[in-house]
Amino acid sequence: MRLVRAFERTASASARVEARRDRGRRASSRDASTARAVSTEVVKVENAFVDALLDVLGANERVVCATRADGVRGLFAKTSMSRNDPVLEIPLAEFGILDDPSERTTWSRQLGRALVDVHRRSRASDPGLTETMRTYAMTLPKFGGEAIGLANNSDVASALADAWDCREAVSDMQTFREQISNSYEQELALDPTLREDEWRWALSMVHSRTFRIEDEYGRRATRRALIAAADLLNHSSVRGEVNCDWSANDDYFVVTTTRDVRAGEELCISYGEQCDRHFALFYGFLPSQNPFNRVKLFFNGREALDWYQELCGATPDAPGWSNEKERVVKLVCDKYGTYKMDKSTGLRRRVIQDLYLGEGGKVSDAMLLLFNEMCGDEEMAIAAIRERASELRANMLNTTERVEAALAGSDAYSQSLVREYRRRKIDLLSHIV
Repeated sequence: MRLVRAFERTASASARVEARRDRGRRASSRDASTARAVSTEVVKVENAFVDALLDVLGANERVVCATRADGVRGLFAKTSMSRNDPVLEIPLAEFGILDDPSERTTWSRQLGRALVDVHRRSRASDPGLTETMRTYAMTLPKFGGEAIGLANNSDVASALADAWDCREAVSDMQTFREQISNSYEQELALDPTLREDEWRWALSMVHSRTFRIEDEYGRRATRRALIAAADLLNHSSVRGEVNCDWSANDDYFVVTTTRDVRAGEELCISYGEQCDRHFALFYGFLPSQNPFNRVKLFFNGREALDWYQELCGATPDAPGWSNEKERVVKLVCDKYGTYKMDKSTGLRRRVIQDLYLGEGGKVSDAMLLLFNEMCGDEEMAIAAIRERASELRANMLNTTERVEAALAGSDAYSQSLVREYRRRKIDLLSHIV
C-alpha cells in the first residue's frame, strides 16, 4: 500500500468513532443552513447530516462540507494542512457498503440492493439501522431528484438514440439501459416491491460514487465500496488541482494530502484518465479542463483501413488490398490489441480500440502505427489522420440541427451538457484540421 504510515495512525480511530457517536447524533439535529466563513470559494455549509458524519469521524476540526459558488458540493480544508497529513480515516465496517467478490451477483447489483435497503430503512426510521448508515442515507442526492448523468435520464437517452452523432455515447447509453432493465428484472424476482425508479436511483448512486479498492500485491480480491463521507470528495482531471490521495486495507479507508493545502482550499482526488463522455453520461457534468479528453477516430483497425482504401480511390475488391490490410491489422493488434466481446458471436476477439485523437493534437500510438504501416510514409499517415478529423468535424457540424431537434423536449441542463460536450469535441478535432 502506498500510504502505510496513514494506516499506522488509524489504530485509535475506532475509539474516536465510539467517543464521538453521541455528539454526531446531536449534530444531526442542527440547522442545515448554518453558515461558516471558510473562503471566498465557499458560500454555505452543507446539511447537518454531513456535519454529523465528519464529527463522528473526528474530522470536523480539519474538514468542512460546503457548496462552491457554482453550486457544487464538496469538502474543504478548515485549517492549513501539510503534505501527508490525514484528511479522513474511515472505518469500513461502520461507514462502508462493500460488495462480496465471492458472490456470483455483479458488484453493481450487490451495492444497489444494499443501498435500496439502507434508503428504505432510513425513511422508515428502522431502529435496526445504524445511526451512521441513517445519516449517510440523508447525505445522498434525493430520491426522485434530477437524474445524475445523461445515461441515467431515460428520456434523454431515448431522444438521442437515433440522433446523437457520438456513436460511443449512444452505444454506452444503450448498454447501460439494458443493464438497468435486466438487473431490475432480476432484482424484482427477489423483491416484488422494488420500483424501477427506485432501482434506477440506486444504480445511479453506485455508478457515480463507488470506489474501486484493489490490493496492489494481489493478496485480496478487488472490491467496490460506497463510503460515507469519502464520496463527498470531488475529483479533478487537472494535476495541479489534485491535493489528496486515498488507500484502503481490510479495515480502513484513508485519505491523505499529497501536498501542502491552505485553509479554505477544496480537497480533490484524481479522476484518473477519463474522457468527457464518461463524465457526461455517468456524472452529469464536464470537468473545467480535461487533459484526457479524446475523440475516437475509428472503432477498430479494419474500419480504419477500409476508410483509407476508399480515401485512396481503390475499389473494395482492388488487388492486394485485402492481404495488406490483414497484415497491418495483425501487426498493430499484436502490439496494441485488447480483447473484447463480439456481440454477434459471443466470443472474445482481440481488436484495436485505441484509435483516437487526444487533447493538444496528440494521436494515439496505435493510430499512428496503423496508418504508418499502411501508407509506408509518415507524412501520408499524418495527412490521412487530418483528413479523418476534418471529416468527423464536418459531420458533427452538419448534424447539429438534428441533435438540437432531438433534444427540444429535454430539460435545459441536459441540453446544455450535450451542447458543451459536442463543442469540446469539435474544438479538439479543429486542433489538427
